[in-house]
Amino acid sequence: EVNLLDTIKNKRWGPAEVEERFGVTPEELLDFRALVGDASDNIPGVKGIGEKGAAKLIEEWGNLESVLSNSHLIKAKRTREALTENADEARLSKTLSTLRTDIPLVWDEKSFLLKDPDSEKLSSLLDRLELTRLKAELLPEEQAVSEVSGVNCEITCVSDGLSLSSCLNSIKTADVLSLALASPFPQSGFPEKAYGLAIGCDRKAAFYLDFSSLSISPTLKSFVSLFESESAPSWMSFDTKILRSFFLIHGFNLPDPYFDINLAAFLVNSSQKLTVESVALRAVDLHLESWEDLTGKGAKARKFSELSIDELSRVSCKQSVALFALEKNLSSQLKSTGVESLFKEIEIPLTRVLSNMECCGVRIDKDVLALLDAEFSKKLVGLERSIHNLAGEPFSIGSPKQLQRILFEKLSLPVIKKTKTGYSTDEGVLVQLAQHHDLPSQVLDFRRLSKLRSTYVKALPPLQKNQTGRVHPIFHQNGAATGRLSCSNPNVQNIPIRTEDGVRIREAFVPKDGHILISADYSQVELRVLAHYSEDPSLIDAFSKNEDIHTRTASEVSRVSIDKVSTEMRAKAKAVNFGIVYGLSAFGLSQQLGIATSEAEETIKAYFSRYEGIERFLVSTREEAKRQGYVQTLLGRRRYLPDLGSKNKMMRSAAERMAVNTVIQGTAADLIKKAMITIDRVVSSEGLQASMILQVHDELVFEVSMEQRDVLIEIVREHMENVYQLRVPLTVEVNTGTNWRGAH
Repeated sequence: EVNLLDTIKNKRWGPAEVEERFGVTPEELLDFRALVGDASDNIPGVKGIGEKGAAKLIEEWGNLESVLSNSHLIKAKRTREALTENADEARLSKTLSTLRTDIPLVWDEKSFLLKDPDSEKLSSLLDRLELTRLKAELLPEEQAVSEVSGVNCEITCVSDGLSLSSCLNSIKTADVLSLALASPFPQSGFPEKAYGLAIGCDRKAAFYLDFSSLSISPTLKSFVSLFESESAPSWMSFDTKILRSFFLIHGFNLPDPYFDINLAAFLVNSSQKLTVESVALRAVDLHLESWEDLTGKGAKARKFSELSIDELSRVSCKQSVALFALEKNLSSQLKSTGVESLFKEIEIPLTRVLSNMECCGVRIDKDVLALLDAEFSKKLVGLERSIHNLAGEPFSIGSPKQLQRILFEKLSLPVIKKTKTGYSTDEGVLVQLAQHHDLPSQVLDFRRLSKLRSTYVKALPPLQKNQTGRVHPIFHQNGAATGRLSCSNPNVQNIPIRTEDGVRIREAFVPKDGHILISADYSQVELRVLAHYSEDPSLIDAFSKNEDIHTRTASEVSRVSIDKVSTEMRAKAKAVNFGIVYGLSAFGLSQQLGIATSEAEETIKAYFSRYEGIERFLVSTREEAKRQGYVQTLLGRRRYLPDLGSKNKMMRSAAERMAVNTVIQGTAADLIKKAMITIDRVVSSEGLQASMILQVHDELVFEVSMEQRDVLIEIVREHMENVYQLRVPLTVEVNTGTNWRGAH
């Protein structure tokens, strides 16, 4: 008799326990598993048959083959059909569940004895995987040593005017100050609430300004005055944008920082986790106490307001002091990886621009949103009624299981893709099913409209700040490995603009009284960057002559004159232009354009035969990426792609696509960042009544007084179009309007 010991639950399993649990004997368990499947091992089983049903079938018929051969005699229709349609899956499931007994094994009892781990290798692996807590459990001695050799600093609490004056006198002669907010959300969002400010002077001492005792505005005013003298110290922080925003909210402007740990770590390796604790552990093997360590997490977590001054000062001050060691380490890495100039000339100055944008925010018209809510609600009711009529019965459109039943059982539409829980009803599947029936396309419309309503129409009003009457999107410099900015709270970059309903959301974004919105959008900037890199003569010639690039492409690939290019031909050329350079396959192109794969293959072949420079660029970029292990943008941004050497073809192909995407999209992102910095500086120096309020990929949005509209347009156009001398001209489309949609 064989027994199995479950070491997790400390339970021993024998034949009786198996039969009690599954309703079958151990000898019948393989047949049982073949019917039920096992999602954790990707064993499909027979859809619709659960454990009780499987046990009953085996009890009645004896084994899997008997069940399958007699399936026509089974009374339950669903079970009978499931077995008939999934017989092959059932047999495959049994094969997958069966242990191989023909593998030559060498039995050495000593090899099963537990050995001590290789501490050095284990420590390195756990650090690389950022498994900090597991390392503390598996290597407690090493953890203890690290913590003992961690941050030990003298902390001075400042809670009255006299001690504040003494603190300011002490720190004004420092070369560099490191700042850390004691805040519930110090690394995300709008820093409205902070309990204190930690000021590190060097690696051994820090001050803690206690805002529960000090008046915040006078305290910050006194601190900012330190930077007014010629011998003023410089400053740094883990996230300098949040520090700047905190000061701006209270009416004070910090000078540009000397260093930003977060941005430096991101530039050195954009794929790493970016918290002060993870960067400290990875960069200098330093274990820092986090706010989560202090408060705990989950339902039993303590509130930030419950922390004592000693706890707040300890964590924030030790963080601030640790930054000195991180700055030294990361400065060296910035130089060795060749991104120091990008850090100093783009990312650091951009913190000022983004901080200004976030604090300014953008005005929202609640009346417009209320009208949209009413319209969208009415449309959704109509769509729901139509979908139910097409289905022949009411059902929950948002339920994947109920939708599966309608599509594949009641309407008998073809199954496109299977998942572990049944048949997929994702967007790609519904797009294909829409060719067979009207219901899938209406479900797509319902989903898109529902998402628009919940994500923007209903979500925007609560985000409006009472003090400003505006929403304040947060822009993240480390949000995308390509260098593109990402956005949250709200994510204005994801507002769809290809549908009428989507673009109407922009009508709710309006300027303040007496002002107007200006939208400045780079025209086809990524294709222009591609022309610069590829040096393809046809592409360069088209942009140099300011021709419509998609019409020109259609003309050249189809070998017809410009005036013979149809709307359909231009649409196909546009899909090819934007798709092929990012690795769009023939199958992907065929799905996008609704054409045969063979036709898509011919289209791609014709494209590369006409634009040989593009093909050379794609090939050379991938080869260079594999050789170096990374790619670089025009301004030096670097992205490491370890999967370029993967044996897994899917992962390797994805990394190759990322390589090309990063070079092109990353360069475009760097160019608009550079333009933002210059425009912000010029607007400030000329004292214009204008603010940059939004950045959406290749577009900048400004709020400006009516009188200074033309002046700002000239400044924006000049500095966006001349931000960098590519082999082809950069062009900008500028529009104005009384709302964001009207300005686009």
